[in-house]
Amino acid sequence: MSGLSKTQVRALLRVVQSPETLFKASQVLREISEDYHLGYPKGASLVFEIEDKRQLRALLQAEGIDPQTDPSAWDGLSRAAALRLGPNEKLARTPVKRGRVAIKTLVGQPLRLAGDRLRLPPGCHLDVEAATVATLLDHRTVLLVENWECFERIHDVDLDLAPAGENPLVVWRGDASRTRPDHALALLEALDGPVWAFVDYDPAGLLIAVRLPRLAGLIAPSPERLEADLARGLAERYRDQLPQSGAVLDASEYESIRRLWALIQRHGRALPQEYYLRETVSCDRGSN
Repeated sequence: MSGLSKTQVRALLRVVQSPETLFKASQVLREISEDYHLGYPKGASLVFEIEDKRQLRALLQAEGIDPQTDPSAWDGLSRAAALRLGPNEKLARTPVKRGRVAIKTLVGQPLRLAGDRLRLPPGCHLDVEAATVATLLDHRTVLLVENWECFERIHDVDLDLAPAGENPLVVWRGDASRTRPDHALALLEALDGPVWAFVDYDPAGLLIAVRLPRLAGLIAPSPERLEADLARGLAERYRDQLPQSGAVLDASEYESIRRLWALIQRHGRALPQEYYLRETVSCDRGSN
């Protein structure tokens, strides 16, 4: 996973520590929202809901930063002083290099890379350069995961992942910014196998899926289960995404997309993919 700049850290700390959900859409927050596909625009603002904030806290913790740190603690620090607040010395100056891709496999399956078989523990992944590894990977299928927490905790997903194959390469979607290359998409295009999409059950998520190369299908609960779960979904999120996605989804050539889209339209609600993560007891999930 890419590192965070000092400016991004301060912005994230203010978001996760605030009781509000609506924030001014500064350039920094727009960049974070696009990079990690968290939150959604509402007019000139960005909305970060409880689930978004939980993932942002996890992002900070993955960088070694306590989400309760005072945002002003980062002001005016040297690189050495910044190490006392977080392990990345670059937090004291500029963002680290972007453009790498996070990959892994399902639990118990080896990552087949450069003729070797690597076994990663649950919750672990490799951060690689797409152009370098594209010709070195040996997986017949790919599972593209939209959001970071579901990628990181793919072993906790309460859905049937078998349609994606016995040992799919699991790829985090990563950077969604229009102003930077989408390196996960570039990796998918360089590979040969069919791609399965595990995305949010909302217009934006389906739009991600419909634009993937060699899309073979979607990871989703049974229609009956999703029908019941959508009754508790997010109506405002659905309405906000509809103008940008509706026409494309209506015209989709994929039957699996059309079926799921019809169900979501009928309810007029959105459901994040994190809804299907099994609850676990851990130290980073106790605060809101």
